[in-house]
Amino acid sequence: MSYQEIKNRQPVLFECFFAFSNAQYYEGILKNKLKGKKIVKADGGLFGTHEGIKQLMDFYDALHVEIGQKCNPQEVYDYEYGNHECDYIGDDTEAIQIAASYFTDEQAKTIKRKHAYVKIEDLDYSK
Repeated sequence: MSYQEIKNRQPVLFECFFAFSNAQYYEGILKNKLKGKKIVKADGGLFGTHEGIKQLMDFYDALHVEIGQKCNPQEVYDYEYGNHECDYIGDDTEAIQIAASYFTDEQAKTIKRKHAYVKIEDLDYSK
C-alpha cells in the first residue's frame, strides 16, 4: 500500500464534527444526536464528546504508526515535497519535517533531499 493511499484514508466521525460558525455548531449537535451530551472543543474547529474526539485522534495516531512501519521514507518525502510546492520556494523544510516525523532520524537521513535548508537534527516540530 502506498503512502498516499494510507494518508488519504478518511475516519468515520463518531460523536464529533467540525464547525466554523454557530449555525454549523448547532447543526452538528443535531445531526450527530449530541443534544444533552457534554461537548468539548478541540483544535481546528473540531467539537464533540471526549470519547468521540479521542476516537478520531486514535485513528490518526494509528495512521501515523502505519506509515512509519509500511512506507518508504523517500516516497513520503517525494510526495510531500510536491504537495507543499517546495520546488517553488527552494526550501524542503515542510517536506522533510513531515517525512522525518514518521521515521527515526537514521531512516530520515537516508532521504535524498532537494533544496535542503535545515538539517534533520535541527528540525522544529512545534510549528
